[in-house]
Amino acid sequence: MLVSAATAASARGAVVRSFDGTPIVVHFYPAHTLVPGTRVPTVLVGAGYAKAGNTTPTSDHSDVIGLWALRAAGYNVLTWDPRGLGGSGGSVMFDSPDYEARDVQALLDYVAGQPIAQLDGPGDPRVGMSGFSYGAGIQFVSAAIDPRIDAIAPDAGWHSLLSGFFKDGAVKTGIASVCAGGEASSVLGGLLPSSAGPQLGGTAAALRRACVEAVGGGLSATSRQWFAARGPGDLVRRIRAPTLILQATTDATFPPSEAIANYDILRANDVPVKMIWYCGGHGPCSTGGATPGGDGRRVARAALAWFDRWLKQDAAVDTGPRFEWIADDAAWRSGPDYPLAPASTLETAGAASLVVSPLASATSGALTYAAPAIANTTNIGFPPPPDGSDLIGEPVVRLSYRGNAVPARTFLYGQIVDTRAGRVLGVQVTPIPVVLDGRDRSVTRPLEPIAARGGRASQYRLQITAGSNVYGVQRSTGSVRLRAQASLPLVDATRSGRQEQQTPIVRTMPRRLRIAVSSARRAGGVRRLVLRSRLRSRPCSGEVRFTVRAAGRTRAYTAPVSVRTCAVRKVVRLKLRSGRRVRVSARFGGNATLLPRRAVAVTHRAH
Repeated sequence: MLVSAATAASARGAVVRSFDGTPIVVHFYPAHTLVPGTRVPTVLVGAGYAKAGNTTPTSDHSDVIGLWALRAAGYNVLTWDPRGLGGSGGSVMFDSPDYEARDVQALLDYVAGQPIAQLDGPGDPRVGMSGFSYGAGIQFVSAAIDPRIDAIAPDAGWHSLLSGFFKDGAVKTGIASVCAGGEASSVLGGLLPSSAGPQLGGTAAALRRACVEAVGGGLSATSRQWFAARGPGDLVRRIRAPTLILQATTDATFPPSEAIANYDILRANDVPVKMIWYCGGHGPCSTGGATPGGDGRRVARAALAWFDRWLKQDAAVDTGPRFEWIADDAAWRSGPDYPLAPASTLETAGAASLVVSPLASATSGALTYAAPAIANTTNIGFPPPPDGSDLIGEPVVRLSYRGNAVPARTFLYGQIVDTRAGRVLGVQVTPIPVVLDGRDRSVTRPLEPIAARGGRASQYRLQITAGSNVYGVQRSTGSVRLRAQASLPLVDATRSGRQEQQTPIVRTMPRRLRIAVSSARRAGGVRRLVLRSRLRSRPCSGEVRFTVRAAGRTRAYTAPVSVRTCAVRKVVRLKLRSGRRVRVSARFGGNATLLPRRAVAVTHRAH
């Protein structure tokens, strides 16, 4: 619901009421090239974390594309203060699909009411989204729940906050800036003059609780669940909007593995998608290029081309290869897809002993990026690659080890060091979970992806350390003896390494479902039924189709299958008298070429 707005002819501010009545402050800037009586597409530009929306319409620089550049290219621009930040009300819910994404739905309704906004139908504006970090995360969840979004260009986003901030359970030091910066900015922003009036601000109580836990070195199951629900995770499967994924190779906060997870899902679902790896993001640019991007103008041009192709629907626009990257030599290269076809691997092996103690972290890296460890480290050299080699993708490390420590469960850390340059490739470090209980054990882990250009003069080495400042203080005390085997990925940049699956692998798909129904009474005779199902084997994908028969009526519902848990959950509301029988059947609704299977049915008595 619109509370206030000026005329449609000039830049203006407004307050939009979201689904729960929360006031969201918006800023709408018309395109420069408007001809009276015409309508043009609109781009929503999301703010970074702890920031309000951009209110400088002439700015030629933003985290991805400047507002001036967008408007000059023929787009209206809308920025907004995210929930709990700037002048907007509510609490920061960290790009939740249940809150911030629904705020974006209210913004889409607002844009649809603007006389200069191009529409695809009643209430359906032609809209794209752009933004960095927090402004990237909101794009994924919004596009997943609202098909009115026609194209997105997320920069430095994430697939899961659990893997982003708490990889394998190791807590990143950077979570402290989320905790402290978000709360301070939210409270202060709510006190400043705003068209929405004074706001209490603040972050969600669950986020504050998780911050306290993270300082202690771990997360409760409740907090893990809260972060997992922020998305996008499984929701990426629902996205149909053409997606340009912008990702920094030198971003240790949300590393390239997060972008790859989103890219793989979109690519598998035949969504138009392109991925660009640049230099910068949340980390330092180790090639000397601009931030964002080894060439910020190149990134902005790519995003504008993406919008021209999919918002203006100009098929003549060339958006380039699916995958482009800048390597550590500051040169841009491209390939037909990600992953690229393997050419060979560089392999190495070696053994060493490490002291495990809280002091280990002090010798390795900064708080937001990895650096070569200077003491108490395993250094195992790789043979040099052939000249002109592209090292693109995930190194793999296997550790065979025995050690004793208190507590026994802890982490070692792996990184690839360029000895000649004196830096860690991509400033990336990966936690490796270990159990130091005196027994012989082994663990295999992919390290964070790298993008390097190597040759016979290159000197790469694997470092295994007992601590990293990127992941805070080592919390165990003891020692470990280990043997490490590692490989670096050498690729053929002219060929795709993606294995296209022509037909479904029927033998791995479940032939039966489990189904359960529970109900609870609500006011007015309405019953809340929770329909649950689970596939009995992996991989999990597709959807489950529920048929509910009650009170002489038949209703059909669908719900997506979680690719992680194989579980399905659907909540429905029916008006039923107590004691009435409800017949619920479920059928797997995945790929239509799968072998047919019978529906599973149960009878439930409404409480």
